[in-house]
Amino acid sequence: MTTYIADTGVFVRCGGPDNEKYQRLRRAVRHAGVSLLVPRRVYEELGGDPDDEAYPSSNSRWQEGVEEGWIQIADELDYTNSRVSRVMDAARRFIANDTDRPEDTIEKTDTALIGLVAQLFDTGQAGSVVLLTTDKPAGRAAESLLPSHGFTNDVEYRYASVEFLETITTDEFDG
Repeated sequence: MTTYIADTGVFVRCGGPDNEKYQRLRRAVRHAGVSLLVPRRVYEELGGDPDDEAYPSSNSRWQEGVEEGWIQIADELDYTNSRVSRVMDAARRFIANDTDRPEDTIEKTDTALIGLVAQLFDTGQAGSVVLLTTDKPAGRAAESLLPSHGFTNDVEYRYASVEFLETITTDEFDG
C-alpha cells in the first residue's frame, strides 16, 4: 500500500475548509480510503501543537481533517537513526545546490519531508510513498537521494499545482 505525505504548501494552496480546493482534496482522500501523513513540522507550520495530547486543542484550520482521520500527524523523526539523518543532511545540500542558496537557509520542513520518507522505509512502515508537494526542489531531492542512500522502495513526487488541486480526484490515490 502507498503512503501519501503532504507538505505545508499543499494545505496553504488549498485554503481553508470553505474553499473548493480544500473540499476536493478532502473528498478525494476520504473516498480513496487513504490519509495524508504530515511531519510534525508541517503540522506546526499549519498552526497545530503536536505536544497536545492527541492534538485536541489545535488552532489549525486543518484540525477537522485530523479529527476526521484523513490527515495524520507522523511520529517524531528519529534523528539518532543515521540513515534518516544522512538523508536529511543530503537533502539540505541538494536543495541548496538546486536553488543556489546557502544550506543554512533551507527550511527544516523541507528536509523533514524527506527524512520522514526515509524513516518510513527504514522501519518498514511504508513500501512506497507519494510525496505531494509545492516544493519542486524537495520533490526532486526525494526522488534522487532516497535511491542513492540505499532505499530501493518506490518514491514519487507529485507537484501540487493549483490546477492539480482544482481537479484532484480519487484516481490520484491508489488506496
